[in-house]
Amino acid sequence: MKADFTGRFPLSLIGSDPVLRFGQMTPCRPDQVRCRGSRAAHRRIEQSPTGRQGSILRYLVGVGPDCRGAGASGRRCGRDGVCAEPRHGWKLHGTDWPVMSDESAQDDVQRVREASDIVRVVGEHIELKARGREYVGLCPFHDDTKPSMYVVPAKQMYHCFSCGAGGDIFTFVQDYHSMTFREALKYLAERAGISLQSRGRRRTASDSALSVSRSVLLEANEVAQKFYRSIYRHAEHGKAARELVEQRGISPEMVEAFGIGAAPQRWDGLVVFLSSKQRTLEPYLQAGLIKARDHSTEGGFFDALRHRLVFPIRDQIGRVIAFGGRRINDEDEPKYLNSPESPVFDKSATLFGLDLASRSIQREGVAIIAEGYTDVIACHQAGITNVVATLGTALTPKHATLLRRLCHTVVLLFDGDQAGQRAADRAAEVFLTLPIDAKIATLAGFTDAKDPDELLKRPGGSETLKSAIDGATELLEYRIARLRDRLASAGAAEMERALRDEFRTLGSLGLASADKIRWQFVIRRLSELSGLNAASIADLVREGAGRARFNPRADDQPRPKPADCPAGPAEVLGCLLAAPTLWLGLEDHQRAVLEQACTGSPLHPVFEAMHAAEQATGRTELQTVIDELRRRGSDHRLAVELERDITRRLGDDPEQIGPTLKQCLAELGRSVQTIESKPKASAAERIEQIRASKVSGGTNTRLYPRPPGVLKTDDESSV
Repeated sequence: MKADFTGRFPLSLIGSDPVLRFGQMTPCRPDQVRCRGSRAAHRRIEQSPTGRQGSILRYLVGVGPDCRGAGASGRRCGRDGVCAEPRHGWKLHGTDWPVMSDESAQDDVQRVREASDIVRVVGEHIELKARGREYVGLCPFHDDTKPSMYVVPAKQMYHCFSCGAGGDIFTFVQDYHSMTFREALKYLAERAGISLQSRGRRRTASDSALSVSRSVLLEANEVAQKFYRSIYRHAEHGKAARELVEQRGISPEMVEAFGIGAAPQRWDGLVVFLSSKQRTLEPYLQAGLIKARDHSTEGGFFDALRHRLVFPIRDQIGRVIAFGGRRINDEDEPKYLNSPESPVFDKSATLFGLDLASRSIQREGVAIIAEGYTDVIACHQAGITNVVATLGTALTPKHATLLRRLCHTVVLLFDGDQAGQRAADRAAEVFLTLPIDAKIATLAGFTDAKDPDELLKRPGGSETLKSAIDGATELLEYRIARLRDRLASAGAAEMERALRDEFRTLGSLGLASADKIRWQFVIRRLSELSGLNAASIADLVREGAGRARFNPRADDQPRPKPADCPAGPAEVLGCLLAAPTLWLGLEDHQRAVLEQACTGSPLHPVFEAMHAAEQATGRTELQTVIDELRRRGSDHRLAVELERDITRRLGDDPEQIGPTLKQCLAELGRSVQTIESKPKASAAERIEQIRASKVSGGTNTRLYPRPPGVLKTDDESSV
């Protein structure tokens, strides 16, 4: 008889042994286990130690292992067929709950990791340059101006030496896209074409209420996208939308690539659809897809988008995070409607079309920013695929920061009208503060077309647009030229005042805090453009430096760093992580000393993870330790920093690291012996000592006797 691979096990395979009886599994000794099932259903895998609790046996039942015992935590299986120990795999014989196997989950992680090159994945999000055996790029997790993030392909790790961000490929995707671990695993699996085996999992510390909400909202947007696409294809309900697309000259290929859909000409189309599928409406209400009616009338809900052409707004990896709707009937107002901001949609940090344009932007090193959806689609249809657009807002520092990770030059493409030129002025202020070349391209002077979409419908429009882009004006030159044009008829005094105000404005925008090379380049360029002395310009820029500016993003939560840890044990753990074979050579008393030195500090979770990784797999490589820390819900970035610090100073050769490790362990041993050799006073004795000190020295604690080796401060020495 075969085992049911859904997680349900035939009762005929259940043995009468107490360990294998129905609904229960406890840690056991090898001689206690007598499996009554056939070898096809029950297969002995291995006998492995589990810390202080002794040894246990693992069995493979169906596709997952049975409970592996209490382990170091000392917890045993719970009641009602539910295992209380998160590390245990498939729950017990006779249970019909398909609980996720820890083994299958780890297998999924390993398969996805092996199929995903960290250099390629990180390189899809930021621009990387080779430097020896490693790659460097601007860190996306702080306001980086010099490449400080290193990607190490040999170890499949990354680390930023400025902000301390680091980890493996899963960590990068989690932090960059604000995903849970499960979401990152699923994304990388889909990217690599891998089907995940595990169907569920326990929640980890990273799965906060906010992250669950994000997952629900993303799912709601995906359901809505399928609905809008089905309406667009519908013979009757999508007819007007298809006619508008044909009038706009959008090809079927672009409709598919951008996922264009349609909202039906009724107020409850999406609401009725969701109700028919018995979907909870709350996520759709939070995402702004539906709205609540006025309770003073009939109550209920109605669609946010009605009778509109629908453009899904996607993030950099293609997840639908919001929608934009263009009117089909010219009498409807407004012309465009966007979804409201939500936990998954930040309008000031999102660019339309970036998921389709990012590869081209990286390949060409140039990003072109247009003004609207149809401009982006028209450019992509014409073969200009490095074009994105803002979502009805002015450019923000978040937009600029996002783009500078992908390219070195940004061209701001605006319409030829005054509104476009004013928008170009505001955008120029944003890019001035960042180490990226920014240029302004306006259609005025090249064509009378009002926007790129209209221009590209004309014969030769593509060549004209490319000429406008190639003729883009450098940011500083554009600002000074606009200033001169505005004051063409003004006198010398008015021009002087205008230039003074301009340079002070540049200072308030952050130019004064630029690095030395960029500072010198910009000041020299401003001197060339204005004809003024460079020193005078620098003084004016510094005058404006006190004004508001864009501040770097602070870390969401404080986290331990090597500097916050005891130096000795931090050095030892770093050596062991950099040269993992040395861990296996530690003697028992050395491990005990190290554990004691780490106890009570941020290093203790790292030590525990290394110990648990060795017990479970016999390995303590950094990647294995990271997996263990992640499984425990602990922050693994400290382990990465410890390893990188040693690797940077000593390399990763055990022969070079060994002497340092030996010396540090000896010093730890001596310090522990010193502490243990000191007699410990009882509480009563300690109280009596304090009383005696107060009698002899009064309340001035600086006069109290110090333990040997503790020096007085300068203030105390003067008493």
